[in-house]
Amino acid sequence: MTDFQFSIRRDGSAQLDSFDGNAADIVIPAEFEGHPVRTIADNAFSWQTEIRSVIIPDSVTALGEAAFSWCESLVTISIPESVRTIGEWCFIGCSALREVVIPSRVKKINYSTFQSCASLKSVILPDGIHTIGPEAFSECRSLESIQLPKSLSILGEGAFAACDSLKSVTIPRKLSEIGSNVFSGCTSLSDFEISPNHDIFVNDDGALFNRVTRSLIFYPFTKKDHVYEVPLTVQTISDEVFSNHQALETVILRESVTTIGQKAFYGCRNLKTVTIPSSVSRIGSNAFHGCSSLTRIVLPSSVTSVEYSTFYACASLTSVTLPETIRYIAACAFSGCSSLNSIVLPEGLVDIGESAFEGCRSLETVTFPESVTNLGPHAFGSCVLLDSIHLSPKMKQIAPQTFSRCSNLNNVIIPEGIEEIGPEAFISCDNLLSLQLPQSISDIAPDAFSDCRHLMLFVYPDSYAKKYAMDYDLLYSDL
Repeated sequence: MTDFQFSIRRDGSAQLDSFDGNAADIVIPAEFEGHPVRTIADNAFSWQTEIRSVIIPDSVTALGEAAFSWCESLVTISIPESVRTIGEWCFIGCSALREVVIPSRVKKINYSTFQSCASLKSVILPDGIHTIGPEAFSECRSLESIQLPKSLSILGEGAFAACDSLKSVTIPRKLSEIGSNVFSGCTSLSDFEISPNHDIFVNDDGALFNRVTRSLIFYPFTKKDHVYEVPLTVQTISDEVFSNHQALETVILRESVTTIGQKAFYGCRNLKTVTIPSSVSRIGSNAFHGCSSLTRIVLPSSVTSVEYSTFYACASLTSVTLPETIRYIAACAFSGCSSLNSIVLPEGLVDIGESAFEGCRSLETVTFPESVTNLGPHAFGSCVLLDSIHLSPKMKQIAPQTFSRCSNLNNVIIPEGIEEIGPEAFISCDNLLSLQLPQSISDIAPDAFSDCRHLMLFVYPDSYAKKYAMDYDLLYSDL
């Protein structure tokens, strides 16, 4: 008893606050000084890596948040029927836990309750549970099947993500909501047993669809087809649907599709062709991240922005067509597209985010439309073949490292209106021989032109730029 630390609650019951012993097999007492033990407190056994088994008495009604989190040697635990609530993260990281039976009074499996229970093979969920929360069983890599209770109505985001041994899932009749990425990374999942005449969900050869939202929810890794044509009924390609599917080479999207979700094609290294129809209005972040075989992309006029990392590391991408409707290219959108040799930035484009084209090692020329007002830091960093740039007169600054390590850059036009050149903006631009600085310049970072060994600055008399050149002993000539 001395290894257990208790406190008395206002209702007269006892709460087990912590365990200070080193025993491997734990039997929690039902009483403390005559007070029934009703609650296991938050973090009560957290990180007790010696514990192998726990027996909870039937006086207990609540297990607190993270109560047994990261008990990495815990193999068995007896949860009595008296328990009504199991807190978030309660068993997260219990990597040796093999099976669990949820009491019939529990109505909800909370956020990340059994996340990273890598040895968990058997889960018995009683009828009465209505919600399985986000990431509740994510990374339970030994779990092969799950019988979802008939009472279940909500499956939270990522609930079974990365359960890579999971082969089959039952979809009960009352289930009406499946969150995003619920089965992301379930590489063995090939079968959904759906209640007959389900109003919402339908299984088509292992692919799971929501007929109400007209979305493709899951595409099985076990399908080895090189070509997939999305049905005409689909409007939304959900997040991560095709993520890391290495068999796919061609995906045909029909004119019904309006949305391509985040990471929809993430890591599809063999994807060579995808046609984006004119009906698409949004492509989520990282949608084609790492599609290293993709060679050409044409964005329709219905798209107004290229989101974060959309085409990051598409190393074979040589041709990109941007419509006149594009207003924003987000951070890292085309970063690492090492085969991209040209890009036409449309008039109307306003903002190019941080590292948007960083590492586009084949890019030779860029002309900025007059509409551009902002270039983010590193936007064209390490574009080693870039030899010519003409900046927009609406820009006020050249951000830090915007053109850093552009070793072939030799023709730069900085228009009147630019006021600031940030730190290392042109660092290691070895081939930059001359640069005319406008009178509007009022601030230049000391290291803006570091390692530009042959640079001659052309400056106006009595200008800030001339004073800068003199202060830092740079070659200059008056205009």
